[in-house]
Amino acid sequence: MNVLGSELTTTMPWIDRPEADIAARLAASGRSYGFDMAAKLADWRRDGFVIFEQVVDHATIDAYLEEMRHLREHHNRYVVSLEVRGTQTWTPAVPAATLEGAGVKFNHLHTSSLHAAKLSLTREVTEFLAAVFEAPVTPMQSLTFWMGSQQPTHIDYPYVCVQRRLGYMAASWIPLEDVHEDAGPLAYFPGAHRPEVSGFFDWGHGDILSRNETRVRNGMDFAHFLDAQMQAQGIPPKVFLPRKGDVLIWHANMPHAGLPVRDPKRTRKSYVTHYTSEADYPAKWKGGATPVAEFRAHDGVVLDFPWTKLDSKLPSWREHFGLPPADLSPAQPATPG
Repeated sequence: MNVLGSELTTTMPWIDRPEADIAARLAASGRSYGFDMAAKLADWRRDGFVIFEQVVDHATIDAYLEEMRHLREHHNRYVVSLEVRGTQTWTPAVPAATLEGAGVKFNHLHTSSLHAAKLSLTREVTEFLAAVFEAPVTPMQSLTFWMGSQQPTHIDYPYVCVQRRLGYMAASWIPLEDVHEDAGPLAYFPGAHRPEVSGFFDWGHGDILSRNETRVRNGMDFAHFLDAQMQAQGIPPKVFLPRKGDVLIWHANMPHAGLPVRDPKRTRKSYVTHYTSEADYPAKWKGGATPVAEFRAHDGVVLDFPWTKLDSKLPSWREHFGLPPADLSPAQPATPG
């Protein structure tokens, strides 16, 4: 095991350690929950994921979808980070039709839409992860999908690794509509979150993180490695076919994939958040001498990125934080000379 592999296993949250005692931890906390926390923690320890059914507020989902419609309609008046089939760009740089197609991710809308921030801080998600991290939770990244991602098998931590302790990361996946089996649903591998099962993939020079300065292998190499590991371990994928209002939470070391889209006319609207503990959130993202906007709910906090600009903020965020309305007047053509 390389140095970073050792770091991942020695800085694990308590629930991942061999001596973890769920009953003792809950008794010491003295907290009560609206769900069976002991059972959920046991599921997490064994399987690397938990599912909560019908806990995400439908009105918040609908409000977010409406704000997404507004963003797509006025995409050239907002500057929102976007990934289109692996290429990073911005909403004004692409035609409107592109936003409806496959291979598109809207990035970090939890810092532009109050509705997205509320989805990230769904009570059951933040309460559960706060118990895992023993601290309030903070989103580091969010991704909004319109179609199935069709992303090959992967694990999150090699890509999302800005947190102070590498093992303090988890993700939630919220369907914004009922997911059909032909729409390219999510698949995951129960129990494969344990390092002795997933193994450690070498991106180059012994590095288990996908960093430009050390990377000599690519995402498809990673997918082939994980698929071979799952086959060798005899772990078949489990397909997630949720209803609008459900949520899946998975471990940072859980292999997962987007299955092929069999019906290209079907959408798979979904919202993903990657979290760490508030204590492990990157200090340089907290703004330093420049205060950043924050939204707190339940056991979580959304912190705005200190580098974001006003033209990325959508109406719900602007209203909540008292910002001026966006200028939605038609863009004027450049004047020659």
